[in-house]
Amino acid sequence: MSTDQPSPLGRYDTGGATDERTVEVRLLRVPVRLLVAGRAHHDELMHEFAVLAVAEPGRSHTVPQRLLDLIETLGHRYGAASNRPDTLIDQALADGIDTLDLTYQVPAHVVDAADQLEALLAEADEFCRSEQLLTLPRPPLLRELAHWYLDEFRRQIAGEPPQPWPGPLDP
Repeated sequence: MSTDQPSPLGRYDTGGATDERTVEVRLLRVPVRLLVAGRAHHDELMHEFAVLAVAEPGRSHTVPQRLLDLIETLGHRYGAASNRPDTLIDQALADGIDTLDLTYQVPAHVVDAADQLEALLAEADEFCRSEQLLTLPRPPLLRELAHWYLDEFRRQIAGEPPQPWPGPLDP
């Protein structure tokens, strides 16, 4: 199963350029159940960030500034699920399909978004590990999937061919 999707790398500024070169990024053999587990963790983390972001103003002095910055960036820029292929993934899961091939058309500058998102997620994991958040850190396999996923954007935008997911299919 394959499909074309808008970019999953959040809302990003095009810098006003409307004629920027786009690149086709193909994610091959994406493990459906792992993707669902990653999506659930991401949604849980974004929910916690949303709750913290609207907490009473006086409480912000008890939250480290870097965590507040992370809440702002991840919660607003990367929190929206509108660009995720959720319906396709849910249908694949219901149909018992193990893997999907996904195709995205993205501007070349999403490499910066991929780099920033990976760093932010690693930082969020650290806040989870240090128990400053209720959400648990991502398990190693979900971190590996996220790295592969984002690295495929970086690699293919640099002109390299797609590489299928090399790991297990189950969380």
